[in-house]
Amino acid sequence: MSTEINTLPATMPEPLQRAVRHLTQEVLHSLQEVVTHTQPDSADWMRMPCYRLTDAADTLNLAVTALATYLREVGVADRNIASYLQLGQQHERAVDSQRGRDYLNGLFGRPGSEGTAMHMVAQLARQSDDDPTARDTHGDVEAVLYAFRFARAEDADEWFADLSPAVADRARRIAAILAEGSPAPTT
Repeated sequence: MSTEINTLPATMPEPLQRAVRHLTQEVLHSLQEVVTHTQPDSADWMRMPCYRLTDAADTLNLAVTALATYLREVGVADRNIASYLQLGQQHERAVDSQRGRDYLNGLFGRPGSEGTAMHMVAQLARQSDDDPTARDTHGDVEAVLYAFRFARAEDADEWFADLSPAVADRARRIAAILAEGSPAPTT
């Protein structure tokens, strides 16, 4: 199936835009729950992050599958879609994998995987926490995720109480901006 490039839609169709935005919001909700269950007082730190990360991955997969299917329907060449999806780089989920072991070795500073891509990516994550003068990007992520999820919730302050005072303050400020002009609060 191939169509000339000038006959393809110039922009993403509105129903697909709505779907991608909705699915992105679902992913953010899942990610916010992951952050919640990384707190020191979380009894579900083993189970819930795995559930919510796989929920987020499944939702992202649905979004990309819908978009790829649409592209094929309107005539984008399969080789182009495969390139857009980076199919040569994708890996299936697994309970155990060499990539996962390489990442953990880098994260925990263990020997054995030096030089692998996952080891180097993990070292970057680890090093970002080693610099006391660096911006609290993890706190920024937490603040944004919490604010996005609870900006219009009546019980937002209860949720923000789970955060450190500095992150909670950022989350409240972001939530206030997001809530401006919003409809009635929901829970």
